[in-house]
Amino acid sequence: MDPTTKLLKKLAPDLMDGIVARAMVLERISVLQPVGRRALAQRMRLSEREARVITDALREAGLIDVTPAGMMLTNRAYELIDSVKELVRNKLGLESMEIQLQILLHVERVKIVPGNADESREVLSEVGRVAGMRLRKSVRDGSIVAVTGGTTVQQVAQNIPRGQNIAVTVIPARGGLGQAVETQANTLAEEIADKLGGTHRALYIPDSLTADALRELIKLKEISEPLEAVKRADVLLYGIARADDMAKNRLMNKADRDQMIKKGATAEALGFCFDAHGNYLSSASGLGIPIEAVETIPTVIGVAAGARKAEAILAVTRHHKHDLLVIDEGAATAIYDLIRKDR
Repeated sequence: MDPTTKLLKKLAPDLMDGIVARAMVLERISVLQPVGRRALAQRMRLSEREARVITDALREAGLIDVTPAGMMLTNRAYELIDSVKELVRNKLGLESMEIQLQILLHVERVKIVPGNADESREVLSEVGRVAGMRLRKSVRDGSIVAVTGGTTVQQVAQNIPRGQNIAVTVIPARGGLGQAVETQANTLAEEIADKLGGTHRALYIPDSLTADALRELIKLKEISEPLEAVKRADVLLYGIARADDMAKNRLMNKADRDQMIKKGATAEALGFCFDAHGNYLSSASGLGIPIEAVETIPTVIGVAAGARKAEAILAVTRHHKHDLLVIDEGAATAIYDLIRKDR
């Protein structure tokens, strides 16, 4: 708990509940804006009367504007929002849970955002925002950043804050054309490079090529150069998925899917499948970062959201080291429960 919060609790313990309630509502408005009062009450499981009292107080304090489209933060509120979010995190006990998971998962840094992406799409956006801020702090001029595709990394790309240009090179961590264009690694590498002020390299390799075809592709300069650069990456950013979701998204045939399940596949990351214990099982046919190279990358950032991904996140963290793991409260709580049951 930060010193200011401790002081407030000592000076006015009877007022703390009201202060925290306003902070939590302001934090939700910042994520959902523009949002109507009824929709806000439903999302936060408040009565409409409770929502009205709190939002009226925030409006009178000059922290929100009420527009025909819904409630929005004012410039004054934006000056406070980082401190407000920290207060909410402390109230929910997320800072303590972060420390516990860092120890239990052997992860250098865990960041948890409030909520569960399985219940609210906006939580995934907040995971992307936090990861995007951390990514910008992790790179410098000359850095090579390798990224995967997927909806979670897409949220990171969309939420990286603009700032001073950094001369980074962003490349796909794995070739593949099986996803929708907007979530392909090539598309996201370009968007991330644009947000950071750097350049990007493309790596167009379909997921379903034969071994002979792949050997021929590697001979091409436009394929071999990005593949070599991936191995020298300074930062690796990737999303973590459930193995069954991966099979569905890649339209895997039933025989292969049944074989995958028989092996105990739980998680997919970077085109690799892992079982619940973190054992490597198999790889997609596309080319990209070798599994043994992951451990050599100085900064590895994993992102995921939703309680239903907890087992997959746990599996991947058991396989290789992570310098930063950004997840939501739903996933964090479910991971902690899984670890406790294993004991």
